[in-house]
Amino acid sequence: MKILMIHYSEITSPGGVHRTVVEMAKNLSKMDHDVTVLQGNPNGLSHKETYEGFRIIRIKSRVADHLYGFSPEIYSYLKKHFSELNPDVIHVHGYHTLFSPEVAYLIKKLNPQVPIVFSPHFGVFSRSSFAGKHLWGIYNRSLGKNVVENSEIIITASRFESDNLMKLFKVAEKNIKVIPHGVDYINTEKVKEKNGNINLLYVGYLLELKGIQWIIEALHDLVYMKKVDAFLTIVGEGPYEGELKKLAQTLKVSQFIRWEGFVPASQSERLREIYQSSDVLLLLSQSENYGIVVSEALASKTPVIVTKRTALNEFLDEPGCFGVNYPPNPGEVADLVLQIHEDGVEVGPLTQKIQTWDEIVKKYEREYRVVVSPNEPD
Repeated sequence: MKILMIHYSEITSPGGVHRTVVEMAKNLSKMDHDVTVLQGNPNGLSHKETYEGFRIIRIKSRVADHLYGFSPEIYSYLKKHFSELNPDVIHVHGYHTLFSPEVAYLIKKLNPQVPIVFSPHFGVFSRSSFAGKHLWGIYNRSLGKNVVENSEIIITASRFESDNLMKLFKVAEKNIKVIPHGVDYINTEKVKEKNGNINLLYVGYLLELKGIQWIIEALHDLVYMKKVDAFLTIVGEGPYEGELKKLAQTLKVSQFIRWEGFVPASQSERLREIYQSSDVLLLLSQSENYGIVVSEALASKTPVIVTKRTALNEFLDEPGCFGVNYPPNPGEVADLVLQIHEDGVEVGPLTQKIQTWDEIVKKYEREYRVVVSPNEPD
């Protein structure tokens, strides 16, 4: 099949949504599909690139940064080149900007017959600006509704995400498929031996809603109240980093924290080593529509603590995943960390929710075939 994927931002940048698009495109290309990703160009990179076996076409816009991703240039490009792209199926990713509904609308104008698959990567708490919060309802009722109605099928990563879409847009359950995100590998080796240290880990963007501040407070409790040798590795970057470093200084735990920054995709082995050398990963978010780092940690046989809310709830059936209430009590988090470490908790066996990307992408391929040839038997 000729598969055209649409994404508003730079897919080679860090982040769960970007990672998902890359892994899908890469693995579908390995399955002999012709895959092109058409995306915005916020970083001013080359217009065309072959990456991991698939094509990336980047469209630079002069106004996208000021108009929530709206891009007149994408209209011009599609009008001129759509017949050359000639996709059998189009997979639109992202609900965060005007880019996705704009492209879905244009495609249906250019060729009403081409099927659209839509993955919103939908987060209900992701609007932090005044304009974002107050225009969100208008967006949902107009452009958001349009991209949903123009899609043959909607694919979400979690039950939480699909439930929100059904509630917001009155989408029939039969039109939504839940396909979880994948992992690079699943560790089947014996769990590592514990030493006297407790190595905590956070991986992801540094945002207030991610709850890293609670992890730092729990670290303080472990070091000064429980008198254990505890350390925290933070893998990621983001606008909340300054506040987190101030908190660490105030709590006198700066010397127990290692700030790694994002690990480039080209150094996946290094990230794997970080997961495997850690005793507990913590993701104490206000909201997640999936939580890909939870899958990656569990696949590395590293126990996880999450907040018992939104899509993170769906990991609590995994042996080795533990939940705390939100907002978390740092003392209770510290107690749970200590209990996990002292009990020598082992992860697994894992459920079907956690599978490698090559297996996950086969599920997407099946859905593509259904919308491309709806009358053919599965």
